[in-house]
Amino acid sequence: MARLLTLSLTLSAASALTTAPRTTPPRPDVVASSRRQWLATSAFVAAAAAAPALAADILKMPPATTKMGGLLEKYADVTRGFRMMKPTTWNEFTGEPGAYDVRFVDVVSPVDSITLSTSAYTANPTITALADAPKLGAKLAASRGELVGTPRARESDGIVFYDFEFSSDVGHEILTMCVHKNKLWQMSAKAPEKSWAKRKDLYQNAVGSFVPKL
Repeated sequence: MARLLTLSLTLSAASALTTAPRTTPPRPDVVASSRRQWLATSAFVAAAAAAPALAADILKMPPATTKMGGLLEKYADVTRGFRMMKPTTWNEFTGEPGAYDVRFVDVVSPVDSITLSTSAYTANPTITALADAPKLGAKLAASRGELVGTPRARESDGIVFYDFEFSSDVGHEILTMCVHKNKLWQMSAKAPEKSWAKRKDLYQNAVGSFVPKL
């Protein structure tokens, strides 16, 4: 039975990042929402029955590397050991315990955000031991909204990720999860439904670029 982990996305600038992290906290309602989702995910992970995904069901694909004409830039956290492509001009906020580690927020539209969270997890070396992607997605939908499409299991840079998409009255979300280095990692990208169409490609590439190693 899998143990739960918190999720964090603490990102220290590296590579092309030149702007120092902001310390001003995001809106309290945003932090509260992240904490509620973290608790809901944790409750399921703690109770999940193992149902490993078959190797044939896991799509092998490299991490995204596109800069989308300058909309994304390389970002790496040497201390925590992960890398990604982050939105170029977005503000960075340091973590809120129990909610997230690092959050990137659009300067113009603060409701658009990308958040990374982590928590300690030593029960299994891969997320496939928690449950298969559709089963986990169905459980997560209880706190995140309706599932869009079929959850996907993919292997990037030797790590298995589960990819989900949710839609609710609050907005639209892309979520990816993996287990690596004794941690459960979650990266979430959110936007209001009205702006989802123009955010979708940016979010898919940013989330698809995340790898919890350098």
